[in-house]
Amino acid sequence: MMDPSKSLSEENGTENGWNFESATNSEDGFHSSQESITNKSLSKNDGHGNHGNGIGNSGSHDNNKINNHHISTDDTGNGSGEKVDKNFKFSNVEFPSNERDDCMHIGVDISIEVTESSSLLNNSMDGECEVDEKVNKTNLKNLTLEKTWLEVPGRRIRRADSSDEPSGRSPPLENITLEVPQVSFAKNEQKFDEVRSPMFRSPSLQRLWSVLSQTDDMEVKKKEKELHLKIFVGCLFLVIVGGVIGIYVVYRQHLLEIELGKSIRFNEDTRVLTVTSGGDPLYGHLGVNLPYPMLPMDCALNQNKSNEVCLRWKGFAQMKITYSRHEKGVKCYRVSWSSLSHTWQPKDCYGLGGGHWYGGAIMKQSQAWPIDNVVLNESAYVSGYGEFGSVTERLWVSSQGISISVDSDIPLFISQNSAGNKQLCFASKPMHPYYAGFQDQDLQLKYTVCSTSNSVQLLRFLRMQKSVLKRYPNVHIMKKPIITLDLKKVNLSQELGKIQCLSKNFSDNGLSLCENFHFELRNWQAINGDLSIGKQTELGLEDLRAKGCSVVLDVDTFADISSQAFKEGALKGYWVRDAGGEVVGLMRWNNQTEAVLDVTNPPAVNWFLHRLTHLRDRYNITSFKFSSGEIRRLPKYGQFFNKMVDLNNYTTQYIVMTTRLQGGNKAATQVDTAFSTQNITQYTSVSVPMKDGLRTVIPKVLTYSVLGYHFVIPEMDFMHSNTQVLPDKNLYIRWIQIMAFLPVMKLSNTCKFDSHTNQIVSDLITFHQNFTVPRILNMEKDVIKNGDPIIRPIWWLAPKNEDAQKIDNQFLIGDTIMVAPVVNTMYRQRRVFIPNGKWTRRDLGLSMLDQVTGPKWVNYRVPIDSVLFFTSD
Repeated sequence: MMDPSKSLSEENGTENGWNFESATNSEDGFHSSQESITNKSLSKNDGHGNHGNGIGNSGSHDNNKINNHHISTDDTGNGSGEKVDKNFKFSNVEFPSNERDDCMHIGVDISIEVTESSSLLNNSMDGECEVDEKVNKTNLKNLTLEKTWLEVPGRRIRRADSSDEPSGRSPPLENITLEVPQVSFAKNEQKFDEVRSPMFRSPSLQRLWSVLSQTDDMEVKKKEKELHLKIFVGCLFLVIVGGVIGIYVVYRQHLLEIELGKSIRFNEDTRVLTVTSGGDPLYGHLGVNLPYPMLPMDCALNQNKSNEVCLRWKGFAQMKITYSRHEKGVKCYRVSWSSLSHTWQPKDCYGLGGGHWYGGAIMKQSQAWPIDNVVLNESAYVSGYGEFGSVTERLWVSSQGISISVDSDIPLFISQNSAGNKQLCFASKPMHPYYAGFQDQDLQLKYTVCSTSNSVQLLRFLRMQKSVLKRYPNVHIMKKPIITLDLKKVNLSQELGKIQCLSKNFSDNGLSLCENFHFELRNWQAINGDLSIGKQTELGLEDLRAKGCSVVLDVDTFADISSQAFKEGALKGYWVRDAGGEVVGLMRWNNQTEAVLDVTNPPAVNWFLHRLTHLRDRYNITSFKFSSGEIRRLPKYGQFFNKMVDLNNYTTQYIVMTTRLQGGNKAATQVDTAFSTQNITQYTSVSVPMKDGLRTVIPKVLTYSVLGYHFVIPEMDFMHSNTQVLPDKNLYIRWIQIMAFLPVMKLSNTCKFDSHTNQIVSDLITFHQNFTVPRILNMEKDVIKNGDPIIRPIWWLAPKNEDAQKIDNQFLIGDTIMVAPVVNTMYRQRRVFIPNGKWTRRDLGLSMLDQVTGPKWVNYRVPIDSVLFFTSD
């Protein structure tokens, strides 16, 4: 084995060859930046163009390819040690290689891997060239050596399976093919210049570096441009594809979206109805129970979709939407569902967001104002069922100027916020308590959605669409407060003896008791249904009649099974029958078993009214208060003389019956319930549970007003003189203060309180008669003409004011009187919202206390004997 320290020239002379070495001088700060040039080949042929011994005569050429650039070598001599002149040409750049100090330390990294039988056995350096230790590892790839030795300047490589030492002439090289997978160059010429040393003395190396750098930069830039172009084309393609998809989706939605009147849109795919007005839109999800996805078919006979749309979901339902435009910018949309299957039930839901909602039902317990956050599980929407009280109107109004009104002949079930989704849902179901005949009919759900600029204009429009009041009810009831007397356990004479304090108080003020009060008698019948008065009560009535007192009798349409009226009515078919229709339907109420008058039977109504008229004329009765009429007090699936599709019509006919007792200025009626009877001149009583306190009084009165019932008489549990649990004195005083600003005052026996309380009550009664009633009477023309309520919410003066929309403890009498009572009996002060304009605060004597200009909030002290109210010029 030869000594690796000896040079090639000393032992064998100079042989033809190529040496590419990589040097990195870390000490001089030079580091090569890597850029790949792959799949380069290097080949050597004989001078005659044939693969062979690699030794040719003068003029022979060895062709070598590196990445499509050529290196040519002119060999002269035969390798006997004679001087060999070699010129390498690389892209037309020549440099001499016959000098031993022209070693190519130019920062070139060549990695060669052995893929055949040859492998690296020895790698040594001869001569004066300095090689960095970091590049002493060289791998060969695709190297075929048919001879033992391959000698190149500065290196010698031997086949792994050969142990021969080179001697004499070096054997020729044949069929040498080198594939260089990676060549890396230093790109920073400045760095290159800095590390120049004696080993870089040849200008040819500089020219080679320049060419290699420029060529590689051009290729890198070319590849970068190609990459950028590809990225641009890819992004452009994605944009085009996205645009096409977006256009298709919008176009498809446009095809599926129906626009009516430019204020309502319906999407056939999502079944979302969008209604716009002056504020946030109303979103309705229609056909909730329809399968999804399922597109409908057009069933409209008129192809013009500007006013009517008809869609059919085969085997399930058909829906029509009809558009109509009215005066003052009101737009209405009629939605009608018809079931095409006995199993499918219509159901639509509307979002409660984007505004505040009012109306709906009077609740049994606390009343909310507005009703946005009320939670109601699905229940039949009839009076007395579930959480619903005595009035269940099918009208809901939004502060955004949108209303929803459902037809009365629909077996309506509603739910609100039941799933925490801020939705009000309407469903049509043939279930109890609705008439059983619904089960044999195709279900329908019909309602109307109207919109305009604000809620005030909308309410005026809705009132005028129905028959409004032609006149006020009997104002005699309004001018005199009502005192309730319960005769269940005592007779009338005893009760009259307990109200002497009132007589004294009013006598001291120059007022007569009978001239200034109505006496409402409860539980006066000996047997309920017979309309007969016991002997002791009859004596008391005679006494009241002699004194000229006004008497109101509390009556109902029930008859105890022990009464003579029950037997007579049963024989004549005057009572509501059970589900079978053959026998009288009975109800259990207040520990009594009773029958209910069939108000759809004209002979039964005439019989009942005739008996009441006789009673009225005999005892000089001023009016009657009817305490029944709620649906919950009817037999389950009761059968009527006239078949009724909707039980709510029973309430309507009940109210119509009561009006037949009114005659002239003498008679007047009160009712406990109502349904679509806003055009009937009557007083409506509303029950207020004492446990709910005063906070629910104003919301209930305002709800009645929005629904179109102007003459409301609130009644609290303690209104009966036999009530064992009396209210707190402060509660009673604050209650009377509210009553003093309503159309009718109703009191219990105030003699159960101290003289100071009785004096406060007397002052409030006088104020009601001298201030409130005259102003309400002066509003009659406005109420009848426009349908405006007497008691109005604060937002009536500011429909768009967010604060006004949420106030539930203030109200207006017309547009010029604002009342802010204290509803918490523990407080002696309160915060008041002042609407737009200048308002004057007054006391009960009407003296001016101060003036304030709104809109703004103001704090006031309110002693127990005073009430906050303001007047506006």
